[in-house]
Amino acid sequence: MEIEEYELNNNYDEYQCSVIAAEIGDYLVKYGRINVRQTKSKFGTIRVYCSIGCYSFYQIFKPRHIYVTWPKWLYDIDLKYGSFVMKYLNKLIVPYHSFVYRRAYKKALQKYPELRSNILACPDFEELLKGL
Repeated sequence: MEIEEYELNNNYDEYQCSVIAAEIGDYLVKYGRINVRQTKSKFGTIRVYCSIGCYSFYQIFKPRHIYVTWPKWLYDIDLKYGSFVMKYLNKLIVPYHSFVYRRAYKKALQKYPELRSNILACPDFEELLKGL
């Protein structure tokens, strides 16, 4: 797989890049329930650190939570049986997450066409953004 080289737009505002990263992250959580760990702007590139697919039901219900707020007994059941069920549910979840991930970046590119190179410079899943 060839990696496309992007020449970054040097006429960017670091705050604006952070806002774009936050918009992409919020879209992923709101519409895809995707676990977004961090959004930031670094050296003019927009970075959204996330994972596609789920390993437990807790991740679906509380995608941005680091600490578990469920009762211990419920979380133990989720860890014991949820991972087994998620193996099969991920056959549906992963394609949907891929669709939402692509759509989030597409919306950001439509809203900020002048920062296209900055948005596409460092995505987590570059293979999902081919052809945008």
